[in-house]
Amino acid sequence: MKGYIHSIETMGLVDGPGTRTIFYLQGCPLQCAYCHNPDAIRLRGGEEITPERVVEIAKRYRPYYGQEGGVTFSGGEPLLQGEFLQKSLELLKKEGYNTCIDTSGIGNPAHLPSILPLVDTLIIDVKAFDRASFSELTMTDGFQGYLTFLANLDRYGFQGQVWARHVMVPGYTDNEQSMRDYASILRPISHRVDRIEALPYHTAGVEKYRRLGMPYRLEGVLPMDKDRAKELETYANKVFAEGLQKKRRETELTNQEKFKILRDHEVVSKEEQTAMFASLRKLPLLSEVAEEDVDAVLGEIILSNFKAGDYVFRTGDSPDLMYLIYEGQMKIFYNTIDGDEQIFYIYRDGDFVGGLNLLVQSPYRYVGQALTDCKIVAIPKATFDRYFYDSSVILRSVLTKSFERIRWTEELIQRLATSNASMKTAGLLLKLVKRIGVETDEGIRLELSMNREELGNYSGLRRETITRKLGQFKDLGYIELLGNKVIVIKDLDALEAYVL
Repeated sequence: MKGYIHSIETMGLVDGPGTRTIFYLQGCPLQCAYCHNPDAIRLRGGEEITPERVVEIAKRYRPYYGQEGGVTFSGGEPLLQGEFLQKSLELLKKEGYNTCIDTSGIGNPAHLPSILPLVDTLIIDVKAFDRASFSELTMTDGFQGYLTFLANLDRYGFQGQVWARHVMVPGYTDNEQSMRDYASILRPISHRVDRIEALPYHTAGVEKYRRLGMPYRLEGVLPMDKDRAKELETYANKVFAEGLQKKRRETELTNQEKFKILRDHEVVSKEEQTAMFASLRKLPLLSEVAEEDVDAVLGEIILSNFKAGDYVFRTGDSPDLMYLIYEGQMKIFYNTIDGDEQIFYIYRDGDFVGGLNLLVQSPYRYVGQALTDCKIVAIPKATFDRYFYDSSVILRSVLTKSFERIRWTEELIQRLATSNASMKTAGLLLKLVKRIGVETDEGIRLELSMNREELGNYSGLRRETITRKLGQFKDLGYIELLGNKVIVIKDLDALEAYVL
């Protein structure tokens, strides 16, 4: 594998923490008016380099990195060379290097889940604050894609810090309103932002345009006054900090409302609470609670009734609670970019969700909704930390459940990647057999809590397709349909033949 680089800076001090080796990659889909490396726009150009060579060069300068320094990929737009960037980052992380990408977020999204978990610092170039300005500045219509990139950083697995940068051009964004817009555009990633910078526009690259015979779109615009740029940068940081404070207050109010909703659903009868907790004590998650702590835990956890269709939690909810299903079924799903519902898991009695969220303080990335009437136990983080955190049994339960979900996700990906609707439908039925199947004289009985549309969402098929395939399986004698809510598996071997 080879990449294309424009140049290398061996002792960079501003493109990421500490002292860094900076690889400027060739290729950029944008044509920014103030670009000072127009010769880096073409993808095919510069010098060929392999990921292995990147590591060799980094090793040469590693003694200068100290504790914070490392390797930065800039450009051009490094995400444009996704495969090369991914391989280079993998090799660097194996060697323990701190990594950084300076990006505008424009590249093939398919590479992002593999690239971003390997990045410690993301320098995000904020080109403009609205679609019209972005198009005028970059000569592209990529503003919505840029916003999508920001909004999905957590989903792509990024866990590092963000440095935000904006090049301030006199007469364009050298005003307080622009700085308020700057702070606003960063709100979806405010929990990641460590630094906000406003770089003063300069004309150092103008001569390159003349040599290349290229028109310079900001001809005649004077360099930005550095002192004024610093004033506005300070203002942007102030507005951002005020936004963080407001967001914390809003989050606190949201959490209070969430607790209020749970309290409104709370089991009223003391006898029912005692019976529920006695039953729950048999589960590994709560069996480790010391007898002297039982009353205290019972006073802190929330035992709630949810009607079918009620939302238990939503995407973006802060990790303040984990949920244990005492009775009933809950679906865990995600709304795709196209607006479709993709069901990941169906949880039932004894299952829990949110343990890993509490441990790593990661917001919920999916939605939990009651499929049937449910009794659900909500365990606050403070309670978890006080009574459960030090238990090896409980931590093992959380890790085991997380591993199970990884396996389920792998199976889901395999099902969704299969183009054959028969295989997807058979795989779904086999999954349901494992989860809710009951052996009877007639066959394996599946008591469904999902309608046909939800079955389709679980299998990656449209409602019409799943209905048609179930009808075909019935005609073939593989299953029997008893109304809309019961499926009896008559020929398990035939279904397994589709997927095993």
